[in-house]
Amino acid sequence: MMKNKWMSAFTLIFLSTALIAGCSTGGNGNAAKPEAKKPETADTPKNEGTPQQITLRVGWWGSQDRANRTLNAVKIFEQQNPNIKISTEFLGWDGYWEKMSTEAAAKNLPDVMQMDDAYLPDYVQRGLLEDMTPYVASGALNLKDVDDSYVAAGRLNNKLYALNLGANAVAIAYDPALFEKAGVQELKPGYTWDDYANTARQLQQKLGKGVYGTPLSNGIDSFKQFLMERGAFLYNKDGTGLGYDDDKLVVEWFTYWNNLRQDKVAPPPEMTASLTALEDQLIVHQKTPFLSLHSNQIVAVTKSANRPIKLIEYPSYPGGQKPQYLKPSQYFSVTSSSKQKDAAIKFIDFFTNDLKANEALGGERGVPIAGKVRENLKQQLDPAAKIAFDYVDYVGKNFPPLTYKDPAAASEINETLYKNISDKVNYGQLTPEQAAKEFRQQAEKIFKTKK
Repeated sequence: MMKNKWMSAFTLIFLSTALIAGCSTGGNGNAAKPEAKKPETADTPKNEGTPQQITLRVGWWGSQDRANRTLNAVKIFEQQNPNIKISTEFLGWDGYWEKMSTEAAAKNLPDVMQMDDAYLPDYVQRGLLEDMTPYVASGALNLKDVDDSYVAAGRLNNKLYALNLGANAVAIAYDPALFEKAGVQELKPGYTWDDYANTARQLQQKLGKGVYGTPLSNGIDSFKQFLMERGAFLYNKDGTGLGYDDDKLVVEWFTYWNNLRQDKVAPPPEMTASLTALEDQLIVHQKTPFLSLHSNQIVAVTKSANRPIKLIEYPSYPGGQKPQYLKPSQYFSVTSSSKQKDAAIKFIDFFTNDLKANEALGGERGVPIAGKVRENLKQQLDPAAKIAFDYVDYVGKNFPPLTYKDPAAASEINETLYKNISDKVNYGQLTPEQAAKEFRQQAEKIFKTKK
């Protein structure tokens, strides 16, 4: 009995529903086809006018000063976009790339990650980054106020995988107060590597025990500059091997720094091996007058030192080529695994074009690439940022642009192989001759694995 009552109720509901459906078709007796539903993504609002709350992960490396500035910019972005919460991840250089390597393997990279020239080709080759070209075409990533010379470095195979966050150039920072204290003349543009060594020796003698005339600056960026002055590059233009034929150049390079270290003009490696943060560098604590860096980093160094620091170009080689050049300080990339790509692009566009954001950032990542942002910021620069801006302007006017890019093998060669080789030389475990030979042999093996 209960079953019959239930069936009668069901029949009535079914007939009522069919009648309503028939009316909705305009009386033709056929049910209307449902409208095709667009695929829903994390960026799709659930209700029109009420955007879905999402979390966007953004990762970068850098100093505490950079972190503070970036977090201030993030607050502005969140105020402008109340439906987007930014989850920040920042570390020092080494820790950052170790973390990114782990997260890449786990397919858990941040939505937006800070990127570097040395790693860009490898990450692109592995399919880890999104091509941003369609977003530029649609206007979501607005580059109308950006000269293409600032954008080109982030393209590989005519696709934009990384957007420049600021122009900079390698430089030597120096402390004018220590020069004055020692009674030694400051170096002038056009000085040579011999001039640098002689000045460092004078400074060490005059400043006394506990102060070194120079840090042990035989890192990969300095080595690249050294090669370029001699008309060579670290890598060939095809990205298939080393770009120099004469290993005597490597021997000369390591011998130069060995002599300064052995004469105690440069500190022993044990003293500086753990100094990775800009805030900890010897120049900050007046333990040496010099530091090799990228021009944008003077902002953090000056803030940490709490006194004026100046910039000068790298030493030159008599009769050699000009090695200085402008480069992206770093980039932002959208990762291909991100489920928040629209929001990621919105954040990068904000970083590039928003005046208030760049006032908070203060040019710490380099000279902004958008013209109106650059002009606005020039009016309110602190002294350190002004020095960085002026230096970039000087390099841009006096040195030719760089025309080659690091290959996919560069991340492993620059960050692992070269560092291991230079450490062995610094600790006396390899002679310069042995280092030159081992570097070439190991680099060639790495190139074979990247084919």
